[in-house]
Amino acid sequence: MPVFLLATIFVSPAFARAWSYHYRPITPNPSPAASATEASITQATPVPAEQLSTARLLKRAIVSDLALFTQSRTVRSDKAYTDLSESVVHRLSLFDPLNSPEALQVFARLSGYYLGARGEELYDCLSLRKGKALEPYLEQYIHNGNAECSQELGQSFTKPSAALSGYALCPSDQQQKAHLAALIAEIDSTKKCSDSDLAAATAGPSPSSMDAR
Repeated sequence: MPVFLLATIFVSPAFARAWSYHYRPITPNPSPAASATEASITQATPVPAEQLSTARLLKRAIVSDLALFTQSRTVRSDKAYTDLSESVVHRLSLFDPLNSPEALQVFARLSGYYLGARGEELYDCLSLRKGKALEPYLEQYIHNGNAECSQELGQSFTKPSAALSGYALCPSDQQQKAHLAALIAEIDSTKKCSDSDLAAATAGPSPSSMDAR
């Protein structure tokens, strides 16, 4: 069985606070679940039940980082923005071996959030690697929409944010569906994302990192 290096789900001091999915404008408290994952863990690829809990934890950490960054900043700080990008990309990359139906459903829900240019590029790469198995979970959001972001975080996150270079953390329904349609078309075309493509997508930020969807 291939070895899955969960590695350190790193929480930097700037982001080491939990985010309630039912957003209220209060100071968040530290997350015991996130803190418990700070130690490096090497283990076999999780079985399906473990994949679901791992996927949920990773998704919560990604959304928490994005929401806290968006909430706490009225202008962009390049250093903080780079740190955010690294955090999102690191955690997102850990979805690569998570391919149970339940984990795929969690991964598909992330399509309803703006992950930044590097995050979006990596998300598309991971989607291509998951291929046809992921497609039904993405298609449901083309038909039914994915309002999770605005419902869980609040309508204020649907507005363009200076902290995210003018992008909203919660993209509009039209933006989401356009992205999903293009992504599904690439999956149907059997476009691939190789190991080298994955490595490039998780590499250090480019000068225009996180500037465009």
